[in-house]
Amino acid sequence: MKLLQIVQALGLFITPYLLYVYVVGDTRYGAFRLNGRLGMLAVFGFSVLAAVPFINFLAEWNAQLVLPEVLSGLDEWMRSTEAKAEGLVRLFLTMDSVGDLLFNLILIAIIPAVAEEFFFRGTVQPIMLRTVKNYHAAIWITAFLFSFFHMQFLGFVPRFLLGAVFGYAAHWSGSLALPMLGHLINNGLAVLLVWFVGLETLDQSVETLGGNEGEWHIALISLTVLSVGLLSVWKSSQRLNKA
Repeated sequence: MKLLQIVQALGLFITPYLLYVYVVGDTRYGAFRLNGRLGMLAVFGFSVLAAVPFINFLAEWNAQLVLPEVLSGLDEWMRSTEAKAEGLVRLFLTMDSVGDLLFNLILIAIIPAVAEEFFFRGTVQPIMLRTVKNYHAAIWITAFLFSFFHMQFLGFVPRFLLGAVFGYAAHWSGSLALPMLGHLINNGLAVLLVWFVGLETLDQSVETLGGNEGEWHIALISLTVLSVGLLSVWKSSQRLNKA
């Protein structure tokens, strides 16, 4: 199953990007364009790491939403799908050796970070931008598709927001390196947390820091750091464009 995930990610996400760049020649978001962006990259990486409590807050809020009675069938299907996805993730996160850890970091963190950003921010977002002619609309439409694709609707809102954050980072910096790093940190943190703490002994309150009762102030600080980080990336991009 893990090998199938790798093959699927490489074929489904990276191939369309390569075809799009080859046919259209649109490289507005350079794959690994880093010149003059290392400071921007560091700030964005720290901002995504600091944003975890706010993302957890949104995830807890999203998970508690219940659809109206008339849509009860859809609500049950969504929760059933979420439970199956969570079961698969827990199966993948079972690690007995350093080799398992390294393989999971490649499978769950590195490959999705690279492949999904190639596809969504490197292919879909430029197509949306060429279509709607407004980068804000292109970013949020792409973020919606990014979250919808994962088919985990109890976490739709935080994933939607993360998609938008990655979209703005790519557009302002002109590089896919920023969203790839953010994606890597978001996914890799979960793998490392399970490895160092243990899947069975991992305290739910630690895993959902910022989303637990009475921790709204942690989520607020987290949101503030993320906002300041994004503002810094935007200002750095303005200076870069003037240079």
